[in-house]
Amino acid sequence: MIDGQQNRILNAEVANYHKQELLDYRDNPLIEALPPVLSAEDAFDQLCFLPEYDEKERNLSPHLRYHAIPRLQRFFQPVMQHLDLEQRFSRLLRYGYVGRNPRTPEYTKQLSVAHQVMNGQATPFDIRSTASSFTLMGFSGIGKTTAIERILSQYPQLIIHKHPLNLTQIVWLKLNCPHDGSLKSLCMDFFIKIDRLLGTNYYERFGGKRNSISSMVTRMGQIARLHCIGALIIDEIQHLLTAKDSGSEKMMNFFVTLVNEIGVPVMMIGTMRARSVLQQDFRQARRGSGQGDMVWQQMKKDEDWDVLIESMWEYQWIKHPVELTEEINNTLYEQSQGIVDIAVKLFALSQGRAIETGEETITPAMIRKVAKDDLKLVQPMLKALKSGLLSEIEKYEDIMPIDIEEYLQHRQTNINLKATIQKKKEKIAEERQKNEASLLEKVILALISLDIEAKLAEKATTRVMKQHSGLSQAEIMQKALAYIEEQQTAKERKKDIPDINKLQKIIDEGKKEGKSAYESLKHSGYIRPPADQFAM
Repeated sequence: MIDGQQNRILNAEVANYHKQELLDYRDNPLIEALPPVLSAEDAFDQLCFLPEYDEKERNLSPHLRYHAIPRLQRFFQPVMQHLDLEQRFSRLLRYGYVGRNPRTPEYTKQLSVAHQVMNGQATPFDIRSTASSFTLMGFSGIGKTTAIERILSQYPQLIIHKHPLNLTQIVWLKLNCPHDGSLKSLCMDFFIKIDRLLGTNYYERFGGKRNSISSMVTRMGQIARLHCIGALIIDEIQHLLTAKDSGSEKMMNFFVTLVNEIGVPVMMIGTMRARSVLQQDFRQARRGSGQGDMVWQQMKKDEDWDVLIESMWEYQWIKHPVELTEEINNTLYEQSQGIVDIAVKLFALSQGRAIETGEETITPAMIRKVAKDDLKLVQPMLKALKSGLLSEIEKYEDIMPIDIEEYLQHRQTNINLKATIQKKKEKIAEERQKNEASLLEKVILALISLDIEAKLAEKATTRVMKQHSGLSQAEIMQKALAYIEEQQTAKERKKDIPDINKLQKIIDEGKKEGKSAYESLKHSGYIRPPADQFAM
């Protein structure tokens, strides 16, 4: 089956197995084919996404700079909670595979039964599950979806295991909970996503209107087991609140089945509104995971916030960039109340306002004005957060804080973010220096091959690269040759100009002999007779 489908599968990697140090993970190809477990420092480096930026863009016309500002939307600077999430997901994914080892007799038997179930010839057979689950809740705009997508991007979604396993492993699958909270819609979306990944026809076979919800749920569980889904991520789980006829209870029971019977870990993501759903039967019924639930509220004005804003602040497209002062930092926090999405938007909108008005700089007053004018819809929520009054905050369920002692696991990752960022910058600078050195050497050798003296070639190339950054090798060559030609022309001109001291000496000696200055210079050959000057 795998060989026949391989040409139709996109974004798939052929399994490359890594020897595992942990006993739990050894000799399990589903785990061995995953990327190595990351340290906190490595996770920071890989999750970080800093879009390209060139200071020369500040000199572009206003309409072009407007197009550059949205680049901030791709900016991602990890902080402690992101590193914590990466570690939890890493454990969730790998430990879910511990009980699903394709090399064990139990798994082989279950795989055979799964094929029969798909064809209606057998009933499911349970294996011991090591899967678990956890939830991530937080305010809207706090960065939950962005963070998990950055983490998922570190894993291949599909891994092809060739002979003797002959299976395609789906490492992760992310679904959005339907707006109506319908379990049937979720199952249909599941079949569609699997078909797009594998080129199968599960939706056509099992996702039609003639299929009942119970039938779809059974097929979905068997497909998850058959294709070794590592983790199922369900986003926007708060939509279950709109489910009709105990739909939310049915879906939560299905998640329990996935975890406990099928062995597929489930991660659920939602706003604070989701807590009323998640506090129901699912919390008591799910397996103890050891991962704990995560609750992301607004960021505190601490080192994490400062690290984030300092990194973001480097992206300025205004003609008069301003340094990040404590006053500006405090203003940005006050106007965003620690909601990352709002802080980034405020920074971007403030730059747009600065370009539009011609001020070309950012001030605390401008940030406050932009927040008032352009973020009117979220002002009531921000005001409620700023007040700290529970009675006000309760009006907006998406930002309703919950009992930290009950939900939030206290855990610190031992990593100095500022030191790590500095190390990353130094690494980038070192790479840039190596590239520049290599380019310098190439241009010098190219000039020498054109019979240009080595010292002059080095001088010209170094001068050009200092004055101009970001040029290609051909552009540096062109400017270096122009400089060399200019120097040689100036040298030739200098040769044609007599030494003034020598001329004065000739004149002084002529005076001793009673000659005029004209006669002395004419006699020495510096002045030609008029007839000679105009001779053809």
